[in-house]
Amino acid sequence: MNYNKTLKLNQITDQTLIVGIDVSKDFHVARAQDFRGIEYGKSITFNNDHMGIYSLKVWTKDIMIKHEKLNLIVGLEPTGPYWINLSRELKAAGIKVVAVNPMHVKKSKELDDNSQTKTDYKDAKIIAQLVKDARYSEPNLLTGVYEELRNAKKIRELLNSDLIACKNQIYNWLSRFFPEYQNVFKSWESDSFISVLRDYVFPCVISEVKAEIIYEALPKKLRRGAGKNKIVKLVNVAKNSIGTTEGHMFAAFEIRHLLNKYELFKHELEDLSAQIEKLCITLPEVQRLLEIKGIGLNLASGIISELGDIRNYSHPDQLIKMAGLSLIECSSGKKKGQTTISKRGRSDLRKFLYQAVFTMLSSNKGFQSLHKYYTERPKNQLKGRQSMMALARKFLRIIYTVVTQNIAYDENKMLSDIKRPDEFLRIAKAM
Repeated sequence: MNYNKTLKLNQITDQTLIVGIDVSKDFHVARAQDFRGIEYGKSITFNNDHMGIYSLKVWTKDIMIKHEKLNLIVGLEPTGPYWINLSRELKAAGIKVVAVNPMHVKKSKELDDNSQTKTDYKDAKIIAQLVKDARYSEPNLLTGVYEELRNAKKIRELLNSDLIACKNQIYNWLSRFFPEYQNVFKSWESDSFISVLRDYVFPCVISEVKAEIIYEALPKKLRRGAGKNKIVKLVNVAKNSIGTTEGHMFAAFEIRHLLNKYELFKHELEDLSAQIEKLCITLPEVQRLLEIKGIGLNLASGIISELGDIRNYSHPDQLIKMAGLSLIECSSGKKKGQTTISKRGRSDLRKFLYQAVFTMLSSNKGFQSLHKYYTERPKNQLKGRQSMMALARKFLRIIYTVVTQNIAYDENKMLSDIKRPDEFLRIAKAM
């Protein structure tokens, strides 16, 4: 996965056929040209299925034979999920596939004809031109356990989102029908309270039942956690509840439905976490990350699911760029702009890195020392959030080193890399 522009330009010679493909949901449009931009033949429109991809292969092969081309490079614009299967099929056939930035396509559409027109036919040519100029990157198509891990991450985020929504709905129901439960239970997620809620539902029903009966009806494993006095208190607050007494028939249906969803989501999350843990055992890079104090399984698996196999990268700066943590500055003349991060990269990866740094600042002495240094050094002091982004970049470099060199994380080695060691040590000792 090499992003050096000179090397990319050297891959495109007079023996190379360049094909640009504009991707859409049901069909794709392809155009072919050489390294000078001279177009070959007519464009082709092919369906997004097996026969369509086969027709593309035949079309490119005919052009290569006719114009005596030995190499083929296919460029496409990542559009939604529709480009993934096409890319995998072409790569499986031994065809080099590259991706161009959709923003570059949008900004380049007026260069040839000075027109704002946008069509699939026109976009296919723009994509081919961008590939010709080496303005492309090789897509990070994951395989094997890395693809499994990324899918697991997506499912975990979906389940967490559903679980949070379900919790909010249950809280809304309790606010309407039994707001006083908080005087007894700190959280409605208490197993004993959920058991009572399932059996009796409304405070008007709970208030008419003796506390001893409710207590004895609880499963034995929940009685010790609840305590008889707590059940007595629950019955007493139920007697004076201001919860609404209207619409109880379907309100009971609603809360039982929500509790079933809540327990289902919790069970599926637990099962998913167990499966992710099994996957991570097979990945040595996850184990290396877990050696760093403050990094747990969820963060380690999330970071690796976004990066894929780190050994495919040739430099840690590629990881930084993928995370959208590259530094940018807009300056002109005497005006010097503020330096910020680009945010052009995988937003989920940035989120995991931010969470990792946030966690390590509360438990990892090495990162605490670096944070103090960045925010208190005499020159070029960083604000809190800026320091965290700097630490995220540092963390990516650490990940790259420990994985590619297969070495354990060394906190002393990390701290010794500071450019101003005397100044750093003076600030660190003041902690």
